[in-house]
Amino acid sequence: MARSTERAPTDSGVVLHDKLPVPKGRESEPRMPKRPSQPSVGGGGITSKALYAILGAAVIAGGAVGYFLRPIVAPDARVADRTAERDAANELAKTQQERADELDKRMAVAKIAQLELETKLAAAEQARADLAAKVAGVETKTRDVEGDKAKIAKALERGAGTISVQGDTIHVLISDALLFRPNDDQLTARGKQVIGKLAFTFKADVPDRLVWVQGHTDDQPVAASAAKKPLAKGALPPAAPRFPTNWELSSARALEVVHYLQDTAKLEPARLAALAFSQYQPVSRTNKAANRRIELVLAPDPRAPVRAVPSPAPATAAAKPLAPLPPAPSAKPTPAAKPAPAAKPAPAAKPAPAAKPTAKPAPARKRP
Repeated sequence: MARSTERAPTDSGVVLHDKLPVPKGRESEPRMPKRPSQPSVGGGGITSKALYAILGAAVIAGGAVGYFLRPIVAPDARVADRTAERDAANELAKTQQERADELDKRMAVAKIAQLELETKLAAAEQARADLAAKVAGVETKTRDVEGDKAKIAKALERGAGTISVQGDTIHVLISDALLFRPNDDQLTARGKQVIGKLAFTFKADVPDRLVWVQGHTDDQPVAASAAKKPLAKGALPPAAPRFPTNWELSSARALEVVHYLQDTAKLEPARLAALAFSQYQPVSRTNKAANRRIELVLAPDPRAPVRAVPSPAPATAAAKPLAPLPPAPSAKPTPAAKPAPAAKPAPAAKPAPAAKPTAKPAPARKRP
């Protein structure tokens, strides 16, 4: 019985069998002649067609194995190209990320700088607003001072004195020759008339200003001028002068004007003050007559209501005249512009007189 020579298939899928032993022929048996058209291989009886099939299968198997082993034995150039492209893309992404991080840092710094600039801008805007408010306040004060000056100038008789403005105070200079006789402290009739008109304006038109009365003289001593007079024979020497020095004379004249303003003109005593400067604040080095004067200084009263309330009204009124300008071509609309004078009741800020009742408690001081 022939043993099984079958083997497991190889990697190529071809099953190989061991060669079978060929029994030796017997001499007694006749031998068959071989056909030349059907050759045999190895005596196994495998035909040429089978051989070709085996070889074809081996080639196909080898090609498949080579195809799968090629990337290992000989890498594909396309794979290398793709790998290089991937590495380049990764490097580019890394560079872009670094740039993005740098831009983020710069953006953070820019935001901080922007916040600082906004803070500085806000501070500058606030400073500008404060400065504008101060300028508006100065303009308002200047306008008020000029308005008060104009009111006082109307009350001051021509040639009776001069008016000047120094800051927010108004100075009225009146010659002593108009108010007093030489070396005397009693007001003349003309002097009372001049002071009375001014007092009416101080009371009615500028009730929110203090009135400081300053007495000034020249540098001529009072006692020396009296001693120059010659004495008659047998006449007694004159008594001691009433005003030994110019201090007493300037003080007495200032007090005389203050008493007239308080007692006769009925100005509030709390608004009044008497100051004596003697000869030590001259206005001229050569004109002594100019140095002999009574100076009325009108300063803002800190107790009076602030005039800043009416000042916005003039600002709006100043802006409103722009509106009447279009109707200006027709003369008739000008009456419509007259409501602007209706805005002038803004000087209804003369509630300042209403403030007088608050200030009038000052007369209560007069009682003690």
